Amino acid sequence: MRQHESGQGTRARPVLRLVPSLPPPALTGEQVLVEGEGLRLTSERLEAAGRSWRLEELRGFGTRRESPGLWLPLGVGGSAALLVPGLLLQPGSFRVTAALVVATLLVFAAIARVVAAADTYRLLVRTAEGERQVWCGQDHQLLARVVRELGEKLACSEPPRPAPVPRLVLVR
Repeated sequence: MRQHESGQGTRARPVLRLVPSLPPPALTGEQVLVEGEGLRLTSERLEAAGRSWRLEELRGFGTRRESPGLWLPLGVGGSAALLVPGLLLQPGSFRVTAALVVATLLVFAAIARVVAAADTYRLLVRTAEGERQVWCGQDHQLLARVVRELGEKLACSEPPRPAPVPRLVLVR
């Protein structure tokens, strides 16, 4: 116990420490098939976006790929690149030098945007409540593994469809 200047004792305060949360252990008999980036697929459930769905609840799934729009950076960078030779032919002045620097920066910014561009992948599931997006990321390999495993699990869990009943048709 510490003593204050006033002579009264104080209680020690507990210290809170933040530790990363561990994913919940798989239930007995459950195998983790795919795990990564906030997504876990086990032999019995899909866990993503803070929610969990039993595989029996899923009526289907789909994926979506979105490519970033690159027309604007390419247009701005191309326009700026066309200005650079014209600015170099102008007599030296502060305005021309400033325009040359801005045009050069725009060209390099456009190149950096095109180089850093990456597709975004989304996983959608259909349940009795409707279709919803459950995962979004740029790891296409993770999505491919989830799609393969989820496809296998849902194909195995579907009840066999009854064979169509042959019908007689009267022909005249």
